[in-house]
Amino acid sequence: MKSTNSFKFYVLDLLFKIPWIIIGALMAAISLEVILIPNELIDGGITGISMMLSEMMGFSLSFLLFLLNIPFVLLGYNYLGKRFAFSTSLGIISLTVSTGLLEIFPPFLNGNPILLIFIGGILLGLGIGIVLRNGGALDGTDVLALLISSKTSYSVGESILIINFFIFLFALILFGWKGALISIITYFIATTIVDMVRT
Repeated sequence: MKSTNSFKFYVLDLLFKIPWIIIGALMAAISLEVILIPNELIDGGITGISMMLSEMMGFSLSFLLFLLNIPFVLLGYNYLGKRFAFSTSLGIISLTVSTGLLEIFPPFLNGNPILLIFIGGILLGLGIGIVLRNGGALDGTDVLALLISSKTSYSVGESILIINFFIFLFALILFGWKGALISIITYFIATTIVDMVRT
């Protein structure tokens, strides 16, 4: 009886968290496709690498997001468990589908660029934080950050920022000082929000 009740609780808890993972992924996708990409800014992590490859080679962002995150889902499965791997797969698939749908539409949000970038950073941080809080991840570097955080004194947000230092260096070459610097500021806002939401 006890094991049956435990299983029911496990299933109900997972069912409660699934919609939040999808919502978080959608928020991140809106930040990427509606705010960051139209302003020639990049996200960090595998998402940022995907954005740069999409810019340089013309591949679909949604396709690259799915492809490049596969190894990290497997890493999460090996070190963080089946449930984490499932939740992360759901988050990445939701992000992939959402960005794929938003790619169809032209940029439709206009206004003060500084305000938009600030909103983009908050929205991205909220999306990532919600997914992490509900047991998944949206990006391969989130998986690495969780592993680093579990073994060191660094928070998940700090770990994400450290990992992405090298990605933003490459962004400096691709987008120049202005684009890279604003991307770093936006991502700093996002990682701050991640730690706030997750805790």
